[in-house]
Amino acid sequence: MKQKLRLLPALFALAGVAVVTALVIYFGAGDVLHVLTSVSATGFVSYIIAQLVITLGLGLCWRMLLRSRMRGSFWLCTWGRLVRDATGEFLPFSQVGGYVLGARVITLSGVNATDATASTLGDITTEFLAQLVFIGIGLSILSRLSPGSDLLMPVTIGLCLAVLMGVGLILAQRGSGAKLFRGLATRIAGAAGEGAATNIAKLQAALNVMYGERGRLAWSAFFHLVCWFGTATASYIGFHALGVDITYTDAICIEAMLHAIMALAFFIPGRVGVQEAAYTLLGGIFGVPPDIALSLSLMRRARDFVIAVPVLLIWQGLEARRLKTASSLLRDLK
Repeated sequence: MKQKLRLLPALFALAGVAVVTALVIYFGAGDVLHVLTSVSATGFVSYIIAQLVITLGLGLCWRMLLRSRMRGSFWLCTWGRLVRDATGEFLPFSQVGGYVLGARVITLSGVNATDATASTLGDITTEFLAQLVFIGIGLSILSRLSPGSDLLMPVTIGLCLAVLMGVGLILAQRGSGAKLFRGLATRIAGAAGEGAATNIAKLQAALNVMYGERGRLAWSAFFHLVCWFGTATASYIGFHALGVDITYTDAICIEAMLHAIMALAFFIPGRVGVQEAAYTLLGGIFGVPPDIALSLSLMRRARDFVIAVPVLLIWQGLEARRLKTASSLLRDLK
């Protein structure tokens, strides 16, 4: 049973690849290839630079939740964010694995493990809340531009449920969740569970300190919202690079609805197939031809690939060097 569950992400990814292939064939592989090859190098580089600027902003958001004594510099948080996104999107760990590895990156560079975990949870929470605001803005734009859209009702319901989830996430981190986890750890593991309970208590203390600094949380959430608008800016650049003259308001709506749809497919590595189908659907609402909408999705994947591959290679090299150093120390001790 466990082996079958482990295969689920891979099966979903394969299904997504099949969807991408079917979409390309359906809308004409030649047309899609023609649009992609018509993108200038300047346009594609601008698209990549826009994403890198967004990542710098995301690194700043994470850094705001780390106090100076935690040794987490802006560049370290930015690097941790790059690893988090690259592993979460391109390796079969899902988003949760990306969060763990991102926290590990800053921990290995001197940040206390408890503080790294607490700041990661805080960063996830503020980003999630900012995303809800961004989706809400996109939903209001969609209701004005296309009041009869079939997306309005499901996205509205999903947004309301997500707001409740956000409130629950905050409450869980403010104490009630930690008490529950501590009790479960003690009951399940007995005396051994006391160690887990102690670690949870330390994590709760770090979370309480972080949530007590409301100014930092507010600024982190604000800049996360700015970064969400940055994704709309990148989308705007991408569409114009493909020769589509959409407005910035349209780009905000498309990007907000795209993330609303993709949030439902969090368990699929890289959201393979979901992103392409969503772009095609949303493009139709704003009069973007299907082949161009699909081309933007593929160009987005190319951009993420160009950024993620060097990040993963560097990260693997650093991990290998650490393992080599640790093995050498063990041999010397023997």
